[in-house]
Formats: sequence, structure tokens, C-alpha cells
Amino acid sequence: MVVTQSNASILIIDDDQEIGEMLNSYFEVQGYQVTTSNWGQDGLDACLEKIPDIVLLDIRLPDLDGYEIVKRLKNNRRTQSVPIIFLTEKRQREDRLRGLSMQVEDYITKPFDIQELRLRVRNVLMRYRRSSLTNAISALPEKQLLIETIEEHLQIGKFGIILINLQKLDQYRDQFGFVAANELQRNIALLLRETFFVSADQQPFLAQWGNANFILLTQADQIDQNEKTIYQSLFPKLEQAYPVRENQSNRIDHQLGIRVYKKHINPHTESLQKIIIDLERLIH
Repeated sequence: MVVTQSNASILIIDDDQEIGEMLNSYFEVQGYQVTTSNWGQDGLDACLEKIPDIVLLDIRLPDLDGYEIVKRLKNNRRTQSVPIIFLTEKRQREDRLRGLSMQVEDYITKPFDIQELRLRVRNVLMRYRRSSLTNAISALPEKQLLIETIEEHLQIGKFGIILINLQKLDQYRDQFGFVAANELQRNIALLLRETFFVSADQQPFLAQWGNANFILLTQADQIDQNEKTIYQSLFPKLEQAYPVRENQSNRIDHQLGIRVYKKHINPHTESLQKIIIDLERLIH
């Protein structure tokens, strides 16, 4: 499913109930799915429970202020990429500079023009839509394109999903640094391409869900063979590229905690939503 105006979700966190209700009604008429909260902690909990496509956030709140909410969302791997627009009465230059320094998408002061706000929200979503199509490190299709491709496969017939999960990628990054971790991801993507794209026939669809998960969509009768190929071909290539050093006790697949999961998909018994939930459960 493409994130468009007709299905994008907005979380509004504003202690002014009249503004919250007005924005809720306005954006729902525009086709958005809207959730509102008048308290900072409630809004933070709502964002973590169901990650929105964009957050409209006031700074002055009765409990947590907007700055603290942004800090917590940016420090959480699940929500660090959620775009945020400050919508606030704080108009001073130092307030604007502080807000924009926190890597929010925009800083809009009250009173605001509702039409201008709608366009700013639309533009942010379009920009994130474009950037979310491919992984910045590996250039593989990312989550959104993967979901769209799964949806297309469901219209055709049975197929298989293989998930390669790097459970310890964060520990690897902490030990060897961001540059080494990024290089590792690029090399895994390259090895996957070399392993599975040797011919034009029956090529799986290869994508990435976040940085630690590589996913193959494959023909139903190829899923078992492709899983075997991962163990018999990909793993040895990875070990050859990253041999065990004197100060290391484990092979690279053990250092990364690589786990491989496979799932046979029958469109008659599986829905897109169930597939996404199952993948998210394995990933998290």
C-alpha cells in the first residue's frame, strides 16, 4: 500500500482541545487517519503503540513538553525516522532555532493558516515517501516497496517469504563503528544479489526492512531451495569476506546473530495485514 493522503496517519499532540478537534475534523475530511492527544505522555504512548506517518506537536504541554517528546522519539529506533512538525505559540527566535536544531521537519507558529499547514503536511509525506522507497546504505527496495510487492503477489497466487535477520547488528555497530556496519550491510546486499541473480529465470524480489533485515519474495516451489542456498552459498561467501581474526572467537554469522525464517504464503488464508504483523513480530 502506498502512503498517500487517503491512508496516511497523523498524530496530533496539543493541549488546546479546540485546536485538536479542529485539526482532527479538518484532516479527516481530507482523507487522513487522525489520532489526537492533549497530554504529552499520552501522545508519546500513542506514537509508540501505533507509529504514525507524521506528528503535529505542540511544545507547551501540561506534562512532558514538546522538546522532550522529540528527544524520546528520536532516541527510539522504532520512531526515530517519524517526521515531526512543531505547531506552537512559541514565536521567539531562540525557540525556533532550538526546535529546528532537533531535526524536526518544520516549525509553524500559531495562529496558522490551515491550508498552508495542509500543504506542508502533504509535502513532508511526499518527501518521506520518496526517501523511504530504497535503503540509503544498500540501495535495496525498502519496507514500503516491499509491502506493495507483497500486495501484488497476493493477487497472483502462492509464494514464499524468506527473512534474514541480523539480530546483533547493533552490537556489531557498537563494537566496530558505523562505517564498518554500513559496509557490512552493503556487502551482504551485494552477496545476496550475486547469489540469487545469476540468471534471469525465477529471480526472487530482494528488499530490506530497516538495516538489520533482508527479505526475499520467491516463487512457492523455490522457497525451500532458496533457503538451502542461503546456508550453502551465502554463509560461506560471508565467512570468506569476513574471516575469523585472532581476537575473535565466532564466525561472522554468529557475531551478527543471523537467523533465517521462511514462510509459505497462501492468498486464500493470508492477508496483507497478517503478513506484515508476522514479519514485524519476527523483526522485533
